Amino acid sequence: MLRLLLGLARIVALGGLLLLAGCVTANNSLSPNDIASMKLAGVAVSFAPDARIQWEDGLRAYADSKAVSLEQAATMADTPEAKAFVQGLLTPRIKAGVEQVLASRLAGTRPVRLDIRVKSLLFPSAIQRVVIGGHRGMIADANLVDARTGALILAYPELNASLYTGQGIVGAAVQAAIDNNATQTPVDKVSVRYGEIYRNWLLKDGV
Repeated sequence: MLRLLLGLARIVALGGLLLLAGCVTANNSLSPNDIASMKLAGVAVSFAPDARIQWEDGLRAYADSKAVSLEQAATMADTPEAKAFVQGLLTPRIKAGVEQVLASRLAGTRPVRLDIRVKSLLFPSAIQRVVIGGHRGMIADANLVDARTGALILAYPELNASLYTGQGIVGAAVQAAIDNNATQTPVDKVSVRYGEIYRNWLLKDGV
C-alpha cells in the first residue's frame, strides 16, 4: 500500500502539482528599465487585523507552548496571543520563500522592498479535504516600495497563490505521502509560489 501511495505521489509531484492561481488583474506600469534598476533590499510581512489563518501545525505548536491539548488550543485560536504566536511562526517562512525567488532577479542599484500584507492563509487538514475539500493557498497584498523613503512604487492587491492539494480519501493519502517525502513544508511551497507569481507579473515576461 505504501509503495502504491509513493508511486501515486511521484505522479502527482511530476504532473499533478498543478498550480492554482487567481487571475492577474493588477496593472504593472513599470518599464523594463525601471525594473532593471531595482535591487531587493528585503521583504516585510504583516497580517491584516482580520486575516484568516488556518494552519494546524501552527496551532499545534501553540498548544505545545501552553502545555494544553490541540482541542484546548483550538478554543483559544482567535485570541490575540494565539494569533500573534502563529503569525510569528509564519512571518520568517513567508519572507524567506519570497526572498528566495526575487533576490536574484532584482539586482540593480535602487533599493526596493516588497511589503506583503497577508489577508488569508489556509492549509485545510486532511480530514477537511476528505469531507468537504479545499486547497492550500495565500492571499496577500503586495506593495513594492522605495526602501529609502517608503514611497509606494507599485501595488498588487490580493495576489492569490494556491497549490493543488489532494482531495478525498485517496487524494489525502497521496498528499500525505508527498508531504512526508518533500524537502519543503506546505508553508514554504506556498510562499515560494507566491514569490513566483509576483516575480512573473513584475518582470512581465515571466522569465
